[in-house]
Amino acid sequence: MNLCWKINFRMGKRIIMAKRGKLDSVFLIIEQRIRDGFYEEGQRLPSELVLCEEFSVSRPTISKALAKLRELGLISSTQGSGHFVCVQQHEPQADPGELTLGILSPRMEANESGFLFEQIFKSIASLSQQFNFSLVWNGIVTMGIDASKQKIVHTIENIIDRYIKNNVHGIFFIPIEFHPFADEINELILQKLSQCNIRVVLVDSDLKAYPNKCAYDLVGIDNIAAGYEVTRHLLTNHTRRIDFLCEQFSAHTVSMRIMGYKLALLDASIPADEAWVHQGLVSDKAFINQMLDAGATNIVCANDFTAMKLLSICSQIGRKVNVVGFDDNEYSALLGIPLTTYKQPFGDIARNAIFMMLNRLQYPQDAPRHLQLRGELIIRSSCGTREPA
Repeated sequence: MNLCWKINFRMGKRIIMAKRGKLDSVFLIIEQRIRDGFYEEGQRLPSELVLCEEFSVSRPTISKALAKLRELGLISSTQGSGHFVCVQQHEPQADPGELTLGILSPRMEANESGFLFEQIFKSIASLSQQFNFSLVWNGIVTMGIDASKQKIVHTIENIIDRYIKNNVHGIFFIPIEFHPFADEINELILQKLSQCNIRVVLVDSDLKAYPNKCAYDLVGIDNIAAGYEVTRHLLTNHTRRIDFLCEQFSAHTVSMRIMGYKLALLDASIPADEAWVHQGLVSDKAFINQMLDAGATNIVCANDFTAMKLLSICSQIGRKVNVVGFDDNEYSALLGIPLTTYKQPFGDIARNAIFMMLNRLQYPQDAPRHLQLRGELIIRSSCGTREPA
């Protein structure tokens, strides 16, 4: 089973990637796409510039990865025409009697959310032998920030069709976010899976806004409790104002974190002013300056990646803020100002997702179950309070 796939983040001029080297990661991902039929025989590969953008690597790295693919006889290259798949070597299809599960995680861009889910996917994969199933990773795909609804749906339908050919019985699905038609796209994906009789367990986020719940199994953290806890911690700074910052079109998990944030303010007898909740392009300095000029100094960020971008801009413009995030990704403790964050229990999420999937496969008529797990507040210096000894 190939467990290598691309995860990286650009932090100013700094790139943090998974432990595997950039070249190996790019090579193995493209190789897997060819062997799995994502790139079909005779098909022209995306240009080197497109691949550079997708993988956030340099052109020499892409060129070396393509050279390795040529050495294996998987592609041929013609100057001025591009690179073409010349051999299609599929792995044998799974034994119909073997339990095969898949992952479907469409992302708009390579960002923090992909890094977050890598931890969960690795945990699921590590349990595959214990629970006697094979895990297929074909469904981890980056669409591009400007991808249309039609392109996204078409791409995912092709992935599902390949899963059907490989006799996949169930899929761990992470709903798409950061797209204006995200809810509609997610519904179309689930309709397709239902029509194909593929069982689904949602990971991290519901398809519906709270308090509504979808008719699928779901495992994630208690986002309302998490939002409450991080806000209560910022209140130890003896402030009477705390702001919340997130990107537009965020997942429903963020809305629930905002609810917890507002509850914490109300419990502290602080009116929850709607003007303190900021949704926009976090990398936009003008947007951040507007928020800071309005009086924001203690800020709950929707996730660690948002917090990282905020701290980077504040460092550039010389503004001091106290910040908390969510997830506790690997880079959170490595920032210039180590980040206070709410740690997600990745291993527990993975284990319970597997339990839910096995139960759903055995008892398909059972009522859907929604499991909310508790995480842990990790206190570091970004929040303006003393780190625990």
